Amino acid sequence: MRDLETVSPELQSLLEEVIKVSRGAIEVALVAKPDGTPVAHVNASSVGPEYLAAAISAISGVVSSILEVMQIGDYKRVVVELASHRYLFIFQHRGDVVALITKLHPNLGFVNLLLDLYFKEEGRVEEL
Repeated sequence: MRDLETVSPELQSLLEEVIKVSRGAIEVALVAKPDGTPVAHVNASSVGPEYLAAAISAISGVVSSILEVMQIGDYKRVVVELASHRYLFIFQHRGDVVALITKLHPNLGFVNLLLDLYFKEEGRVEEL
């Protein structure tokens, strides 16, 4: 990904830390602009970050459009259980779209906790 002009060092280091702290629970992480331009990724090279970013942005757009038509509002997080017993998480973070793919049979509570800790909503105050 180093050859792409859109690399965000801040997001790249955030993804690397999330992967490290997940202790293997999260295997692939990618951040993309809403137009499908990859901004940062970890372990997405086998999939192709450009392809994955475009697909994830399309999914995010479709989900947002469906919810808008239904007048429900926007989504917080999309979780898809894959046939391989892995999970795909898609959510918005600071105007970008983030996608994470887990290992087989992950601890979903742990993964959700990591997402809440590392991808806090702006202005949100954590309660103890």
